[in-house]
Order: sequence, then structure tokens, then C-alpha cells
Amino acid sequence: MRYAFYLGCATPVKALKYEISTRNLAKILGIELVDIPEFGCCGFPVKSMDSFAALLMAARNLAIAEQKGMDIIGICTGCMAILSEAKEYLEDEKLRDKVNEKLRVLGVKEYTGRAKVKHFARFLYEDYRPDRIRDKIVTPLASLEFGVHYGCHYTKPTHAHGHFDDPLNPSTVDDLINITGAKTINYPNKNLCCGLTIMGTAEDISFRLAAEKLECLSSRGVDTMVVACPSCCIAYENNQRLAGKKLGKEFNLPVLYFTQVIGLAMGLSEKDLGFEFNRIKVDKIIEKLSL
Repeated sequence: MRYAFYLGCATPVKALKYEISTRNLAKILGIELVDIPEFGCCGFPVKSMDSFAALLMAARNLAIAEQKGMDIIGICTGCMAILSEAKEYLEDEKLRDKVNEKLRVLGVKEYTGRAKVKHFARFLYEDYRPDRIRDKIVTPLASLEFGVHYGCHYTKPTHAHGHFDDPLNPSTVDDLINITGAKTINYPNKNLCCGLTIMGTAEDISFRLAAEKLECLSSRGVDTMVVACPSCCIAYENNQRLAGKKLGKEFNLPVLYFTQVIGLAMGLSEKDLGFEFNRIKVDKIIEKLSL
């Protein structure tokens, strides 16, 4: 099982624990994630200014994966949404011809539509399958309770994702976490945006959005929040102290990537899961498991 590993821009810089835990989890599952040096930005940062430029950037990555003969697996929900949406747009033959004309100028062979794109969580759920993951659990997490945050792009735009999961009531990441023996909870503002994308223009609203979800989960006594996107983790972990100030509260809620949770249940070490890079320490979680 070989796949082109699409890291995106944020993960290698601001989410090292996500990359580390994903690579080690994939290894224990027998999945080969192949680094593609030619990959570039997905196009998301420029989409609001030049939609065609963003489409071209996405198409370039898709075409490169095709040349390598591999489908794409990624761990940033935003990147996967952009690449998936680009695939849908490029079903239009005239638009695809226009994009391919530009790709040839860039020295990239034309895009034909063969390469598939999936977020790692979706891949684990649909292709690897939950029952195979369950067979590899060595440390059940039955003593832990989590609150999953899906973010805006994991299931949306729904048409680009092939209507995977329910955008109004997503459950697939919960299902993956439940396989470990842990419990996940439903909570009132589960679908609330993390707010990070508007931080540059509306910082107060951004922090308040993050604070409301942190308050909701903290008040319910969960052990940690679980995320599947580097941007969301930045909003809830890196900015947790600043977000707390908006409600006059001091939060201390650990934020884990779903790969860290599954890897923990599979017996991966704290180093293999990148726990040293968690800003809010997970000592209490480890202690709870040991008891």
C-alpha cells in the first residue's frame, strides 16, 4: 500500500507531532507514505484572490501524483478539501484543457483525473477499515473520554468529498476513536468553526469561537480534544491561553491529533507519537492509562 504523502504547508512547520504520529502509525499499519519533493502548496491561501491560480496550484499536485502512479493521502483537512474540489472542477473538459496548457508551461505533464485524494482519517475508515485497526489495539483506552472536533473542511464541500460522512452530524473520526475503547461525547457546538481562518481580520471573534468550544468541553470533563487538522490544533492548543482570556477563564485542555490517540492504543511510544511537542502536556492521560 503506497501513497503519495501530502503534508501541505502548515504541518511540517507548526504540527510536527501530527506528522510524526502519522508516519509511525502508518508504519505499524503497513502503509507506505511516500514523500514527493515536487509537491507544492495546495492553493488555499490564494483562492480568495485568484481562483484560477489556486486551481492551477492544486492541479499541479494532482498531476505530479499521477506521474508517480500514486493516489494522495493527506492530513490537513483544508488541503484535502482544496485538492478534492479541484478534481471536481477539472471534470470540465474545457477547464482541464486550459489548466493542462498552463501545466505544460510549468514542465508538468497533463492531469487526466486518475489520482484519488483522501484525508488519512477517511482512508483509515473507508479503505483500511476499522476492524483491521481493532485487531492491532494492544492498550485499550477505556478509561479515557474525548471530544472530537471535525472542523470545517473534513466533510465540506460535501459534493467534492463525494458526500462522505454527514456534514451536519459527522461520526467517522468518533468511530475511529471508539475503536480504541475510548468514549467520545456529543456536545452542543460540535460543528462550530475553530475560528483560525479569520484571526487576521477579526481576532476577537476568532479567539471567542475557540474559547466557546474549549469551555464546552472543559465543563464536560473530557480528558482531551481530538482534532484532524493542523489549523484547528493551532486555534485550540497554541492559542488556548489567549482564547481563555476572552471568557476570563484559564483552560488546561490537552489537544491530540486522532493519529496520536490511535497510535497510543496500538502501543506506540510517547516519542513515536510526538507527545514532547504537545504544548499542553498529556501526563494526566498517561497516568490515567497506567492506573
